[in-house]
Amino acid sequence: MTDAVAQIKPGRKIPAIWIVPIIAVVLGIYMVVYNYMTEGPEITIQFQTAEGIEAGKTKLKSLNVELGVVQSVELTEDMNAVLVTAKLERFAIPLLKEDTEFWVVRPRVGPGGVSGLGTILSGGYIQLSDGVGDAGRRDFVGLDTPPVTPAGTPGLKLVLIGNKVGDVSSGDPVIYRGFPVGRVESTQFDPDTSQIHYQIFIEEAYEQLVTSNTRFWNASGISLKASAEGVDFQIGSLQSLLSGGVAFDLPDDAEPGEPAENNDVY
Repeated sequence: MTDAVAQIKPGRKIPAIWIVPIIAVVLGIYMVVYNYMTEGPEITIQFQTAEGIEAGKTKLKSLNVELGVVQSVELTEDMNAVLVTAKLERFAIPLLKEDTEFWVVRPRVGPGGVSGLGTILSGGYIQLSDGVGDAGRRDFVGLDTPPVTPAGTPGLKLVLIGNKVGDVSSGDPVIYRGFPVGRVESTQFDPDTSQIHYQIFIEEAYEQLVTSNTRFWNASGISLKASAEGVDFQIGSLQSLLSGGVAFDLPDDAEPGEPAENNDVY
């Protein structure tokens, strides 16, 4: 009887020549997964002009925090506008909503005063103001001018219709008994009806002042009334003197009506 002798064969070894390619493949897979997990979104914004925007330099900001940078600027297919492509950081994804607004911050002079002076030395940038709509949007249309009221601001939006053009423009104050409680957001002329449509905003704290019986009028800052008792001459605020505005109140001896709702027309 013979004793069995175990035979031990050496295991297969990976040839040294394959070690470097395998490590390279593993690192490549890791980098792909890492980039996918950390890469931010790419968005497009359409503007009427590329003034103040430069590919590779112009930043996108919110609350003065950098969110990304413009990658390219090109004309749209119809050659009537510019299309800006920007790459954002991943943490900016929740800010991209249906009503998110973009505009270029640069030196401006308007009814509200002078703004954007800080960009004279640092250069312009694109401001992002997130809204309250559904998230997930990637294609936007930029604003020509900064919004008078950022999207999602609590308050009451109303429409005023007038037959005569007054000294009222975007950014002018909305006044209640001499106190500013809101602002004019936009003015638009309707050629079909020859009427002026004013979009105004009342701050949330003063919404209850507007009811169905409220009356609005052009506030030039100067009021002159003559009666048998004499002449009543009043001067409004300095802002209304310089830029005009809209005033409102209840008619004399009128009772408050039903509370106003968004987009009510007066």
